[in-house]
Amino acid sequence: MRRAVWVAGMLAVVVVAASLYWGFSQTRVKNQLLTRLENTYQRAFHDLAFNLSAIDAELAKAAVAGTEEQAMIRLAAVWRQAYVAQTNLGQVPLGVANLENTELFLARIGDAVFSIASRGTLPTAEDRQVLSMLRTQARDMANTVATVQATVLRDNMRWTDLEIRTLNDRAPRDSQVLGKFRALEDQVQQFPEITFGEHVNVARPAPLAVTAESVSAGVAEKTARDFLRHLGADLRLVSQVEVVEAELPHFSFVFAHPVDANRHTTIEVVRNGGRVFQMFSEREPRAAVIEVGVAEQRAKLFLAERNLMNLELLGVEIGGNTAIFTFCYTEDGILFYPDLLRVRVALDNGEVLSYEGNGFVMYHRERGNFVGQMGIAQAKAGLNPDLLVNGVQRVIIFDRQGREVLCYEFAVQRGTEKFLIFINATTGREENIVRLVEYPQPMIPAGIFRP
Repeated sequence: MRRAVWVAGMLAVVVVAASLYWGFSQTRVKNQLLTRLENTYQRAFHDLAFNLSAIDAELAKAAVAGTEEQAMIRLAAVWRQAYVAQTNLGQVPLGVANLENTELFLARIGDAVFSIASRGTLPTAEDRQVLSMLRTQARDMANTVATVQATVLRDNMRWTDLEIRTLNDRAPRDSQVLGKFRALEDQVQQFPEITFGEHVNVARPAPLAVTAESVSAGVAEKTARDFLRHLGADLRLVSQVEVVEAELPHFSFVFAHPVDANRHTTIEVVRNGGRVFQMFSEREPRAAVIEVGVAEQRAKLFLAERNLMNLELLGVEIGGNTAIFTFCYTEDGILFYPDLLRVRVALDNGEVLSYEGNGFVMYHRERGNFVGQMGIAQAKAGLNPDLLVNGVQRVIIFDRQGREVLCYEFAVQRGTEKFLIFINATTGREENIVRLVEYPQPMIPAGIFRP
């Protein structure tokens, strides 16, 4: 009996010791991972501060360069730093601080200097004015981030702690650091617009198709309800807002789901013409159980039921137990890339969770005939001879000045890498090059649809 008690006691000690060791090991692993993550965040943030400072310095050098060689070196350095800055900005866990305008400004710097450098000549007087304005704006950004950097170093702030508080919603909006980044976003939004010359690759086409008369809020709500008919007829309106100060003035409606009142669906209807351009339903899909092909058919049926016809699937992207299908309008064998649609389908039950039709609403309209002045063979002659051409089709894209142009889209291959090369069917100019990333189908990057 005593032996049994002794054995039981020893087993209990072993179990407790093993549990303590396991818990200690897990804590150690967790701390190691958090330390590694914190190091990544700190590196990204301090690199971002360096990038902005370098952009300021290199823009100053480019503005005073006296030779083409020095101008190209400095502009290339600015482009590289702007690109890296966008990457580093995306790696800093800024939580509730939305930095969309800051990211767009960095992209604008990169586009501007790349377009000036692509001519291979000294910057003109107009170019130097552009560079001077960009430098002033970049310096303001750099000073703001330097202030944040000083706060981070002084307070020994840990980004992982801020991220955890943000995820747990423990008053992250009161964070001094996040407040300064939100101030940076407001600051960038106030930057004056710069008028670029035609050579600069930042022209933004106007929303050509949004020309119809304005609709009332009642008509817009009826359109929204009809678009959401797959959720059922009994939808309770939670909120309604008219957004006037936007690229597309619109009505924004929020409806409660008929089955789950805590689940909301937001839908936005453009004011001029009354077409739906965005819909988003709040739900985190569970584990995927349906095939991508089935989800594709759900997406196509969703579009057909809303009379969105003559659409061709460009690609699909899988992630988060959902599939995002990208479509564009086609007519007479021509793909109209500006007329873009995206549909996101849950892979657990096939429900359409979101619809994004900004491109289609902004640009789909009756167009004239597009006729090129060169044939396929002549356009193909302008390609790099090292490329294997797998196919060609006619497409409409935006050129660098934001104009719709007819191009031959050559699907080419070099080794194992695949690209799309766009040759202007009128001028023979190589308008764009896109590298394809393989998903279940090649995913066409959104960047080819506008400058």
